[in-house]
Amino acid sequence: MTDRTTVLSAALLRSVLDQLSLAIFIFRGERLVYTNPPATRLVQRLRNKYRIELLVMLLDHLTQFRERSQPAGTVISLTGLDNEPFVVHLFELQGRRGAVAISVREIGSDISAFKDRYRLSRRELQVAELVLRGHGNSYIAATLGIAPATTKKHLSSIFDKVGVSSRAQLASRLA
Repeated sequence: MTDRTTVLSAALLRSVLDQLSLAIFIFRGERLVYTNPPATRLVQRLRNKYRIELLVMLLDHLTQFRERSQPAGTVISLTGLDNEPFVVHLFELQGRRGAVAISVREIGSDISAFKDRYRLSRRELQVAELVLRGHGNSYIAATLGIAPATTKKHLSSIFDKVGVSSRAQLASRLA
């Protein structure tokens, strides 16, 4: 009876995970045992666009996670070649023989909801997105065709609206 219950719960888990828009990877030991459709698309996109092997990076983070005996729900920031930011959550699956689930969320994917939630202007949203991608004020100013002082004013306004006082807090709030 236990095996049947385990099979049914595994099938139910897979069905739920397949419906998520968040990229989910499940490893048992060093072996990848499951990816949902968004995870498969993310792996392909990073491979094709940047020649990044996401699975290799995740295995490296998984090894560090296990070596350091980090607590469940560990969050790691990961950045692609184009400073594309990701938030990676690692957590052990109880009762799954040492399986670890890893979720990977692209920060930029939530940017429009972020705009609406904090009532950011179009320009503030552009500045916030470039900040979240790791760019400095001079790069942001040059990219948007504005003065560095204007970039600082936009950042100040963004910080006020979001209720943060630093770039790290801004990135954390979106994560």
